Amino acid sequence: MKIFKRIVGWSILALVLQSCIFFISDKYYQKTLLNTKVNEEIVKNHKEVDLHLSIKIPTTASKIQSSFDGKYISYYDNSKLIVINSYTGKSNIVGDIDNSQIIYSKWHPDTDSMSILEKKSNMKITINTFNYNADTNKVQAPGDTNNKDVKFTVANKNDTISDIQMSPIIGVFYIKVARNSLTSDVFYNDVNGNIIRIFNSKHIGRIRTFNHKPNLIYEDTSTNLIKVSNMDWSLDNIQACLLNTANNDNIYIGALKNGKVYKIMYGSTDKSVKKWTSIVLNSPVDKKHISVTKSGAIFIDNNLEGYVTNQVSKKKTSYAGTIIEITDNKIISIDNGIIKKVNLP
Repeated sequence: MKIFKRIVGWSILALVLQSCIFFISDKYYQKTLLNTKVNEEIVKNHKEVDLHLSIKIPTTASKIQSSFDGKYISYYDNSKLIVINSYTGKSNIVGDIDNSQIIYSKWHPDTDSMSILEKKSNMKITINTFNYNADTNKVQAPGDTNNKDVKFTVANKNDTISDIQMSPIIGVFYIKVARNSLTSDVFYNDVNGNIIRIFNSKHIGRIRTFNHKPNLIYEDTSTNLIKVSNMDWSLDNIQACLLNTANNDNIYIGALKNGKVYKIMYGSTDKSVKKWTSIVLNSPVDKKHISVTKSGAIFIDNNLEGYVTNQVSKKKTSYAGTIIEITDNKIISIDNGIIKKVNLP
């Protein structure tokens, strides 16, 4: 009996001590937690912000271009290719590659990179292709399936590159080369990096590509017809000029009357032209004053009065100087040597 009482006594004492310890611990840690300062760390997005700086282009500049989003402006000065970050004002000279001459450059339609074509002085008919990433300021030679440089040969040393049209999603591009005989060669680069000449003609006007099809759309200037390579499709003999293609693969054309666009039509090659959408203009316009963005927005430039009109919303946006590019979001122009940007509504 004494042993039993002793066990009970020690048990009660243990419970009392345990309760005291829990009580003191609770008070202490509660006070500690309440007095603890919590610092919230916000991780900032380091994406560059357009500071709308005054970017000046020299009067001697030529071939002024804008990247697809207006972040970069490129031009040639004394045969040097200059690229300026219009957000920060920083500029880089994209120098000759391997002691070669850069003969053509064009921004990609969806990234801040450009295709560069160069020619070595001792190989005057061989053209090498490069990609220039403006964000990293690096030039890289693309490789074919055998990891060899992608290059092609033109017919004459005096032939000039007149256009490159890319289909980034598929990974193909077309190169239009103007020859001395007033004809043009069209080269095709497939997904494996092989470049071949696909046809030659005196009557190739504007060329464009699709986002999701490998075909080439081009103007036949002898007939004013729009054609698509390797596709049984036609505009039903509508006299037209090619304006652009959109991200959804719609073709935008300008129906012609006396050499000017009086109606804009657009639609897919999967539909009859009779089912395309048409916009009849108030008065005929020269095709050089019509811009179609990759999202399919249609703008007509009234350059004499300094504004563009969205042909769907009918909204007008004023700008200064001469337009370099109309993107999906803004008008980029040059006014007295200064790059100007105006946001579109």
